[in-house]
Amino acid sequence: MRRRKVLLTGAAGHLGRRTAAKLAEAGCDLALCDQDRAGLAALARELSDAAAGHGAPMTGDDRLSAGAEAAAIPADVTDEACAAGVVAEAHERLDGLDVLINAHGIEGPTGTVETLDPAEARRTFEVNVLSLFWLCGAAAENFKASGGGRIVNMASGAGLAGGAFASVYHASKHAVVGLTRSLARELGPAGIVVNAVCPGFVESPMVDRIAATLGELGQPASYRDAVPLGRYADGEEVAEAVRYLACEAPDYMTGACWVLDGGLRA
Repeated sequence: MRRRKVLLTGAAGHLGRRTAAKLAEAGCDLALCDQDRAGLAALARELSDAAAGHGAPMTGDDRLSAGAEAAAIPADVTDEACAAGVVAEAHERLDGLDVLINAHGIEGPTGTVETLDPAEARRTFEVNVLSLFWLCGAAAENFKASGGGRIVNMASGAGLAGGAFASVYHASKHAVVGLTRSLARELGPAGIVVNAVCPGFVESPMVDRIAATLGELGQPASYRDAVPLGRYADGEEVAEAVRYLACEAPDYMTGACWVLDGGLRA
């Protein structure tokens, strides 16, 4: 399998860290982007420790993983120019770019539609949706010049169904699914494949926050009993799906939205 050069956004988040580790284990060269500088530094230490455990030589703070290289790029990708700059910097520091993984996102406001904070709703769409347009656009230009590439978007099971009192988050993830499918059609002729992962409930701080807020609104505080497998997903399972789409999935696979929800919507 050819060594991939990957830009991963949201790298310091719960799923981002696990995805970075999976990609490093696969020997990918990584550009790790997040606006959380401290989180990126912590991830660097984690990958460095993992590399040391495998006896890999270390050549600097930004070359982190066993058999692979990594560059830390702190940035807020909701700004169009900044997002384009991240893609350009990733290409420069990795000497090429094969894959863009958009793993950043926020849950947004939870509450009744008539009490939503307009600023919070707009911010959710800026982070979850508009930033993907800027990143995918910059990556598409890059990939067209090099003959092709891969984009993997972190969508959600929330993008496939409605959810009371979480309309902003659900609507934003519906947009990610729509963007993924639309770009698969638009960019396919250029040899660029675009897929998404749609996790259901994941053992994560975000799901805990959402469930707690919904519980205050009279909704279930846990959804484990609704999942046929009787549990939430482990972040490692989601990260493995992302790694497969980035590294191993057939080139003919595009426009797919992989559902990992334990049978919740079966």
